[in-house]
Formats: sequence, structure tokens, C-alpha cells
Amino acid sequence: MRKVILIGGGGFIGQHVARFLINDGNKVVMLSRNINGNSVAIDPSIDVYHGDYGDREFLRSVLSGANAVIHLAHDSLQLNQICDMTVEYQRNIAPALQLMEECIIAGVEKFVFVSSGGTVYGNPASRKPLKEDMAPLPISLYGTSKLCIENMVHLYSRQRGLPGLVVRPANAYGPGQIPFKGQGLVATAFASAMQGKSITIFGDGGAVRDYVHVDDIAYAIAGLLKDGKVGEVYNIGSGVGTSVLELVQEHILPIVKQAGYDLRLERRDARAIDVAYNVLDVKKLSRCINFSPIALSAGLPGSWDWVQNHLSRN
Repeated sequence: MRKVILIGGGGFIGQHVARFLINDGNKVVMLSRNINGNSVAIDPSIDVYHGDYGDREFLRSVLSGANAVIHLAHDSLQLNQICDMTVEYQRNIAPALQLMEECIIAGVEKFVFVSSGGTVYGNPASRKPLKEDMAPLPISLYGTSKLCIENMVHLYSRQRGLPGLVVRPANAYGPGQIPFKGQGLVATAFASAMQGKSITIFGDGGAVRDYVHVDDIAYAIAGLLKDGKVGEVYNIGSGVGTSVLELVQEHILPIVKQAGYDLRLERRDARAIDVAYNVLDVKKLSRCINFSPIALSAGLPGSWDWVQNHLSRN
């Protein structure tokens, strides 16, 4: 049985990854500052450590005997226009480098860094699905930070023997995504409808995104942990583009209206940090694992059910 450490495993994506890993017969260890009890249930077989992975001695004790590490943590998601790279380095980049060094010392067999397919590419020159070999040029602090860590994974793989690979998920949605947390338009839109709140649409609402179900992300990460090639980058998305307005008007509104709710839109000026187009090419992933993403029409009802249950409990 492999021992897999999830750094930041208590978050939205991490808890779903844990479930897939357990189903694959792995022993899962979760390291997180906070385990969100309102998200999905934590399997009792998981060993949970509460703490800061930036604490070297603590990290070293958690990594003891580990076969693989999946790095999902990111402190203080900044998608606004504040660009303080010094703070970002201290919060996220430096701890990630230390984590890689400790993984080398611990002799882990696979290191997976969960980057951001939604932000690292920046604004593409054409509206075609983005391939992994496209030169990334992020326009946000978050995407820049993720790309910095990606580059260090590649460097440590070549020069230090870190068995690392990178995954780039698109815009995640699905059960367990807490609304009003800065990311997650789907969960926030559903919750806003229930609470009579409006949601903000920046610009004309024509920005195109790749919305991928969290189970697809978790399934892909678990599969790449086994079959992904060291030194490679893999997109994880649906491969289908949906504009913000299309998501709201054609997918979300029919669901909430059927339940007797409505959803108001508040318009604001476009933001400099938002790219106009982001759809991921997933052919490389599909060649590596058997990957058939869940369509929005099939995935959204489960998200709606979860948000209703979440709000009724809180």
C-alpha cells in the first residue's frame, strides 16, 4: 500500500482527491491548516495532521515513509490587482521549494504539483484550446506564483532528482465548493439565488472559461500519480468553452428557476486580471489516462443539491 501525502488536502479539490486515492488502495495522509468540515466527509481511514507545511521539522515528520506527495496548498489566493511578489514569495513559493527539498530527502517516488490551468497561460493570441507546450504568460499574481513553482519543479526534477510533474486544472466546480470564497462562480451563483443576492458580471460577460467537475480533476490527479511521466505538464479540463453569461443564463438560471428562485446580475467594468479566453486542450491527458470529462449539464445538478444542503445546515 502506497502512502500518499496531500499537502493542503483539506480543501475543496484535496478532499475529492483523497477519496479517489483511497478507492485506488492508497494510504492517505492529509496535511492542512484547516479541514473544512462543511465540505465533503473526511474518510476515517485518513490520517489528518493540522499544521503549517512551512514548518520544516513538522513537515519532515509527516513525510516520513511517504511514497508520493501531492501539493495542493496555496495561502492567500490573490486574484485582485494587488501585486506584492515579496509577500507571495514568502507565503507560497519559499514553502514550496522547501517542500521539494524535503521530498528529495525523504525519497518520495512521485511529486505532483497542482498548478492553475485557468491563470498560468494568460491571454492567448487566438481562441483555440490551450496546449501544454504553449508559452505561459500569466497576468495575475496568483498565476505568476503558480508558474514560478512550476519552473522550480522542472529545475529540481532535472538537477536534483525530484520525481516531479505538474497538473494544470481548469475552473473547478462541484459538490463541496463553498460559495462566496472568491473563486467558484457556480457555487456562488447557486447560493446567491437561494439568498436573493446578485452576482457580479465583469465586462460584457463574454469571457470564456473551461468549467471542469471536481471529480474529473480528482480522477485525473489520481491517475497521473500512477501513470503520469516525470517532468511533464498535464492540463485537466473539459476541453469545452462556456462564456460567463452562457453559464449563468443557459445552465444555472434554468436550475434555480425550476426550484422557484431567480438570480440577479450586477454589471461592473472588466478587470485587468481577467483573461478573455481560457479553454484547455486535454488530448495529452487523454493519451495518458482514460479520461472522459463530465458535461456541465450532468455535473451542475449535483452542485445545486450540495449548495442547498450546505446552506440549510449553516
